[in-house]
Amino acid sequence: MLLAVFIVCGILIGLSTVSAENATGNNTTNVTVNPVSGYAGQNISLTANVTSNGSAANAGSVKFTVNNVSAGSASVNNSTGIATLNWLIPLHWALGSYAVTADFDGTGTDYANSTNSSNLTVNAPVMKAYWMRWDDLAPASTLVSQGITDVFLLTRGVDGNYHYDKLQWAIDNYKKLYGINVHAWIVCFKDDNSFVNPSGYYCYTTATYIKTVKKWGTKAIPYYKKVRVGKYKVGKKWKYIYKYVLKYRYKKGWIYTPIYSYNTVSGYDTSYNARLLAEIKNINDNYDIAGIHLDYVRYSGVSSNAACQQPGGTAAAVNTITNFVASVRGVVTKQLSAAVMPEMGSNPSYYAQDYSRLSNYLDFLVPMTYEGNYNKDDSWIKTVTQYVVTDITANGRNIPVYDGLTTYWSDTNLRTLSDSELRDDVASARAGGASGFVLFRYGFGNPTVPSW
Repeated sequence: MLLAVFIVCGILIGLSTVSAENATGNNTTNVTVNPVSGYAGQNISLTANVTSNGSAANAGSVKFTVNNVSAGSASVNNSTGIATLNWLIPLHWALGSYAVTADFDGTGTDYANSTNSSNLTVNAPVMKAYWMRWDDLAPASTLVSQGITDVFLLTRGVDGNYHYDKLQWAIDNYKKLYGINVHAWIVCFKDDNSFVNPSGYYCYTTATYIKTVKKWGTKAIPYYKKVRVGKYKVGKKWKYIYKYVLKYRYKKGWIYTPIYSYNTVSGYDTSYNARLLAEIKNINDNYDIAGIHLDYVRYSGVSSNAACQQPGGTAAAVNTITNFVASVRGVVTKQLSAAVMPEMGSNPSYYAQDYSRLSNYLDFLVPMTYEGNYNKDDSWIKTVTQYVVTDITANGRNIPVYDGLTTYWSDTNLRTLSDSELRDDVASARAGGASGFVLFRYGFGNPTVPSW
């Protein structure tokens, strides 16, 4: 009886040992990880090939890790030895190379564990896009035939009005049917066709009446005098043309002068920014868009609304614009982009758009390289693009730059560009390092969309 117990125990111990050996595996394995590329927001396939002694493994699983973050696991195909995992590249990942590690787990099989790695290259997706007004929507078939990938639909205009119905129409007709990305184009610091100070700063003067003083002197009394300024003949009679001219007569008398005290009132009111931010969050949360596209996210650059003329100077103005974009980033879970002015230089004293700092919160930038507005040539488009790309790269960021290009010569000369002129502009953008282009705008100027 005791012998039987020992025999049974021995059998159990032997089975346990075999199971443990199978968990670690007796047969060595080799994992090969395929290099892969894609763009942020794209579904890709992570693939690992597991072999043992020159043959495909027929069991086990592979855990994939990308940039030290678990992507998930996939079983090894029992006939090919290949494990494949579909995975979405995070939307906000910057351009560049990331390590992909495949850990083969042979637990419960005859295969030993092994690991290997390769690279994921995140590239910028090519963009061929239109800025599009809400009241000039393109037929979807036209966009498809032109190879358009993205549409920036004017959802909030310079008048401050929102066009949610047109945004939904574009989503239904462009995105859902044809996969064209729809971005909500938001005019920020222009309302009722006038610029709004992005910081909320206000300053005005009030007048308080104190008293009226009088003194004896000569005063001017205005009156209008009828004066003949021309004549014309009707038949044999002359007709005369008259106008009234302002004149003054002077006489002695009491002159009464009111006296006022003047007081300057200044401060900050950011309620406009808060309302704008709430609407942006609403669009992000409730519409199936690709992203939010900010326009007029700047000072006007002229008169008293230039960045350098603000309290605290250019530095304070840059902080204002950067902080606003950061606050938008805080409520936007989709792509966030901005149209920026082509203001090169380390001191953005007009518009307060610091490309380098803005790139910390944006997924891509669209410099408005409208050469005709500045009386420039194609080489200028290339230079501006290179500057923007270099500036954001120096900040340690590597996000796409898509050039904004006009389909006409300038805002003061609406001459439609020829096909060759438009192709040359696109070529200059590409030579400067752009990953695509956005045309301003659909329904105006040259309707041709150049190839990339």
